[in-house]
Amino acid sequence: MGVIIKNYIKNLKNEKAHYIFIGFPLIISICVGLTLRGKMFEDYRDTRSRLFAIVCVAIWIGLFNSVLEICKERSSIKMDLDSGFKAIELFLARFIVQAVVCLFQAIIIFVICALFAEFPSQGAIMKPSAFEYILSIFLITFSADVMGLFISSLCPSNDIANRSLPFILMVQFIFSGQLFELGDTLDKVSKFTISKWGMDLLGSIGNITNLTITIPVDDSIYDAFEFTSSHVITLWGILLLFIVIFSVLSIFFISRIKFEKK
Repeated sequence: MGVIIKNYIKNLKNEKAHYIFIGFPLIISICVGLTLRGKMFEDYRDTRSRLFAIVCVAIWIGLFNSVLEICKERSSIKMDLDSGFKAIELFLARFIVQAVVCLFQAIIIFVICALFAEFPSQGAIMKPSAFEYILSIFLITFSADVMGLFISSLCPSNDIANRSLPFILMVQFIFSGQLFELGDTLDKVSKFTISKWGMDLLGSIGNITNLTITIPVDDSIYDAFEFTSSHVITLWGILLLFIVIFSVLSIFFISRIKFEKK
């Protein structure tokens, strides 16, 4: 396992991945941070839209990290499998490194955003709330990252993976329930999106239903954004479930690479 991790990190260094993993999150976080100024944590509608922007950034960055990580190395992965390495070992090497990357990126996202807007000092569980926000942004980013690994394990080429990315992002954003109201059927679909649970999580930590509400809202928001420790822990658990499911699926499809023809 250690050898696989070292080789994977070496490949990332050769690709100058630090520009992607650090530079890209830094630039996009600054862009989002500029939009946070104003009625952040004063008005419900404005705060919700700004928190949703952070969720979108986290998902975008997570997918961007990993959507090519398996398909671009498909030939070498096949050779590793033929040499006796197990699919779970090849996956875990990427999983561990990507987890560290996502944690660092979550810190960047929060710190940059906190420079432009004052976040509440008290979270639903922790004080200061910064740790709660960073952990939550990490889980959103890493959920998207592992989903990217799953997509990458499915796609036989970089071109197909890149073409799938806009569609995946569109599904995440449209079915989040934040851009417009969803009907009963589509609301059920939203429960399969990281964006929906990520938005519920950040909104709950920020206690946004306690802010000034100037527009009519559905009573369901009080359940979605419940400001309690049990609710936040449940949402963390849901994102962890996404990570587990996408991990299992990724390992399965990586194992199938062994049987592909060159």
